[in-house]
Amino acid sequence: MDVKAEIIKNLLYLKEIGLTSIPASEAIKRLLQREISLEEDSLSALKEKVIHCEKCSLHRVRKAVVWGEGPTEPEGLMIISEYPDRDEDFYGKPFVKEVGNLLDRMLNAINLKRELFFITHTVKCKTPGGRPPEPEEIEACRPYLLKQIKYLRPKLILALGFTPPKVLLEGKALTLVRGKVFTLKKTSLFFTYHPAYILKNPGIKRVVWEDLQKFRKLYEEIFLSN
Repeated sequence: MDVKAEIIKNLLYLKEIGLTSIPASEAIKRLLQREISLEEDSLSALKEKVIHCEKCSLHRVRKAVVWGEGPTEPEGLMIISEYPDRDEDFYGKPFVKEVGNLLDRMLNAINLKRELFFITHTVKCKTPGGRPPEPEEIEACRPYLLKQIKYLRPKLILALGFTPPKVLLEGKALTLVRGKVFTLKKTSLFFTYHPAYILKNPGIKRVVWEDLQKFRKLYEEIFLSN
């Protein structure tokens, strides 16, 4: 709920019926003066907004908005994927079934587990037929992803697939940024291929393994060095 909008709507109604003043408690006065944080300025309120989003045409074909899952403590780890597939749309969760199993194996290979990461998508709704999202669909979801990053303040992001660089690196192609480290404010970004792409193109397993080893080293530098 948009608290400010509701307050304004009610104040206008009171004015319409002829009320020229209203009693206000100190708490209400502080709220109106923005001396306390409003409900919408939080990760949980952002989630509520995303779940009911109808900013682009994808809301017509989705079963569920895939918000994400994982720990929400700041300064942790984050995985940013592309967009939900049919199974993720059905279950309302990221990385399920075969794609999820491969992600688990990829992380286990470098002694990490998915439970350490908050996992989300660049685009929160599935696309028709699993096609890549259109630019306007990416733009509709861009503020949501950036606000998730703002609230979570991750120290390290593992970005998977061709869509995340379009938001996080101003449209750069994955082939140009894969295996490299970038910085977004105080967050380190690392890009590689998505597990679904690996399943369709097993010949890239070797380069992904090399990427994962680089990611593990980066993880150690950020979280384990004194």
